[in-house]
Amino acid sequence: MNKISIQYEQNRYSRDQIAGIERALEYAVGAHTEQQRASGEPFVIHPIAVAELVASWGLDFEAVMAALLHDVVEDTEVTLDELTAEFGSKVAELVDGVTKLRLSQSPRPAADSIRLEVSNENLRKLLLATTKDYRVMLIKLADRLHNMRTLGYLPPDKRAVIARESLEIYAPLADRLGMGQLKGELEDLGLKYSRPEEFTELEKTVKVTAKRAERYLAVLKRMVTKHLTDGGVEVRAIEGRQKHYYSIYKKLAKVEGDIEKIYDLMAVRIIVPDDAACYQALGILHQHYKPLIYRIKDYIAVPKPNGYQSLHTTVFAEDGHITEIQIRTPEMHEAAEYGLAAHFFYAQQKMKHPGGNVSTKVPESLRWVNQLRDLQRAAATGQEFVEDVKLELFVDRIYVFSPKGDLYELPAGATALDFAFAVHSDLGLRTLGARVNGRMVPLDTKLDNRAVVELLTRKDPAPNRDWLGFVATSLAKSRIKSWFKAASREANAGSGRAVLEGELAAWGIKRIEDLPKRAIANVLDVMHFRSMDEMLASVGDGTTNVTAVIRRLIPDAAKPKGATVVKRAEPTGRVMVEGEELHYTLAPCCNPVFPQPVMGYVTRGKGVTVHVLGCRNLPNDVDRYVTCRWETTTEAPEKFVCRLEVRAVNRIGLLSDLTGEVAAKRLNLAGITSKPPLGSNETVVSFGVEVPDLFMLARLIRRLERLGGVQEVRRIE
Repeated sequence: MNKISIQYEQNRYSRDQIAGIERALEYAVGAHTEQQRASGEPFVIHPIAVAELVASWGLDFEAVMAALLHDVVEDTEVTLDELTAEFGSKVAELVDGVTKLRLSQSPRPAADSIRLEVSNENLRKLLLATTKDYRVMLIKLADRLHNMRTLGYLPPDKRAVIARESLEIYAPLADRLGMGQLKGELEDLGLKYSRPEEFTELEKTVKVTAKRAERYLAVLKRMVTKHLTDGGVEVRAIEGRQKHYYSIYKKLAKVEGDIEKIYDLMAVRIIVPDDAACYQALGILHQHYKPLIYRIKDYIAVPKPNGYQSLHTTVFAEDGHITEIQIRTPEMHEAAEYGLAAHFFYAQQKMKHPGGNVSTKVPESLRWVNQLRDLQRAAATGQEFVEDVKLELFVDRIYVFSPKGDLYELPAGATALDFAFAVHSDLGLRTLGARVNGRMVPLDTKLDNRAVVELLTRKDPAPNRDWLGFVATSLAKSRIKSWFKAASREANAGSGRAVLEGELAAWGIKRIEDLPKRAIANVLDVMHFRSMDEMLASVGDGTTNVTAVIRRLIPDAAKPKGATVVKRAEPTGRVMVEGEELHYTLAPCCNPVFPQPVMGYVTRGKGVTVHVLGCRNLPNDVDRYVTCRWETTTEAPEKFVCRLEVRAVNRIGLLSDLTGEVAAKRLNLAGITSKPPLGSNETVVSFGVEVPDLFMLARLIRRLERLGGVQEVRRIE
């Protein structure tokens, strides 16, 4: 049998470091000697492949040794203590970070729910180990990449599970670490094994289009090189690249499956010497090719939070073909392809003896890694932690600016208050209001990509329990909850009173003491509180839900007494033809919509065509007319008409903001009046609103109270 060896650039490591790597290889071969992979190969082929990947990414000798040994504790009888004694604590800690928990460590049966919890705990263990030493994550990603490359040997059901996990967890992690090449390969392999039929069809479609694109790119690269060279820009490299299959797959869903609508299926990437050459090249290209203005992106001046830098532009290139062009320096290119690994590699190059130990501190561009500790402290279980991680790290992201131009990354759906907590937790607790793009907005306003957010703060922390109802990030939620938990009983009781009385306003009740004493005593007894203050403190710190209290305080709490009841028929979207559900089509000439009156016309071979009554294109042959009407629900829900009075600063846009909040709750207005200004700058607006119950009314009142300039909102009879 040929001697098993590892292939790597030995000139990057010292003689002693190479000896350590060879010793780890020999140990791994001995530990895995009786084991085989599903392919029939010796098991040790896998850790060797992982170590070769880790070495190719420029990691130090300890990481290469740990990669060789990463399955020893998990899959053999070797213990972590034995590994520590043999190779030292640093290598052992790296191995432990990658080692998965075993089902056997749980005393309960290995049911699906237990497997899920163990899987979640494994991810928690891995991510927390990464916060201490980010080499752990790089070893794990190399492990996952080689497993995905050899996934074809496993049964289809196991392939699909592992592929989905790679798409949901590991590819997004690679993206957050700035490792574009790794992310692309994991996604393509994930699609291949999770949706094999769709991948095969996509592959066929792309190959047909790619052949045409390659011929075009060959011409374009020659012309671009000539234009830039003539303009005095040195072109270090120029290449055409095909978009990854998974990216094409996602884009096809947005363009109704028409691959011709994907402009960056093939793109040109240009490497130039420095930043100045990047901008010079961009200017020259725009002199020759008309750009799509909204597709010019400067990630050099404003890098992505994962450190990615490049200039992007989309132009009408040769023969009018819409083409994406990326311009970057060699360092930017390395960082874009290898991300965190490139950071490690360049740190190694600065050392006197490459391959040795470098700082394992995460670079500033990847500060989100350190936020994982906060998520860990806030989460009660592995499942909760994983859900928080997915929200924080893997959903679509938006990029928001401070007034000074600092860039912050948030999950899509984040609010102005989430931004405040992202800047600093203390700032979030002291936030009073926000301006987005120069306009005052409520704190629960969802932010758009590249918004500029200015925060208005008070001197001391004064968070509101209502904030928990709209903040999107786990960081903000944990900080708010922690503050209320730490607050004194007296402060929590005061906060609870404000919350409860704010809700009771929808019932026309100003103070808790206005309720019957018997009702209050009953609530205290049923909910096991010793006093009113204890109940209020429990509401104030978030332990007790305010709605649960109100339902016990007020019998039949959902229905307002004395309010007008309306039943409004809701359309189903279907048309009834002479009282029956017959086949019909909506006429494209008038495109009827509910509640327009309609008439049907019988067309030979096509069934009934439904027109708006009075449509000019409705033929005059009345014998072919059939009666039609819009179908509505037979059981229309009850709605209650309640009137609200809003006292506010008289400002431009007040009415628009008020009605916008009503519309956002999908409620109907029932008349609106505005009194003349009181004094210099105050006005009173009153209106009716149809609500399904008073709990919805209470939520609407809270929304209105947060609007800029609103001083009071109350229900009137």
